[in-house]
Amino acid sequence: MATSNFHNVNASHIFACSLENEWDYEDLVCNLESELNNHKDYSDYGKTDPYELRSFPSRSLGSFSNSVTIEDDEVEVYVTPVIRSGYYSGVNLDWNVDYAINGDIYDIDELENGIGYNTALPISKIKVYSSLAEKKAEKLKNDIVEKLEALYNNYSDRYGVTAVFSNGETIYHKL
Repeated sequence: MATSNFHNVNASHIFACSLENEWDYEDLVCNLESELNNHKDYSDYGKTDPYELRSFPSRSLGSFSNSVTIEDDEVEVYVTPVIRSGYYSGVNLDWNVDYAINGDIYDIDELENGIGYNTALPISKIKVYSSLAEKKAEKLKNDIVEKLEALYNNYSDRYGVTAVFSNGETIYHKL
């Protein structure tokens, strides 16, 4: 039985890197970390990859963060760069995103729960603020992802999925 070589979760394309040996992997990690450290909204504290699979081990490379205040709530966006091993060879570069309101993590569609938590605001105001929070959080995420994927372009080849067969075998095309 065959399987796809790359496990891509969020990135707009498969950012594939061919690696010949362990030194190439460490070189890629060092180069990416060096580039990422040049951004003021990046911190190199470790996070785990919630999408790591046994067949596709991964390594998180710190996190980008940005925030906006809406009324009395701080809405934070964390985008975590990820290097995910290929099944057969190489790695692909991906990213994960987390949203937080006042330090508590929420999914993007649950921000209303975070805005409405411990508040005396009427439901109509909570809906307006949560809609605004969702729009601003998505904008912050998109800005960070745009920078990150532009960086990925410098270190990888972009691929798309042409076809996936019933046995899991995948054909990729270069973009």
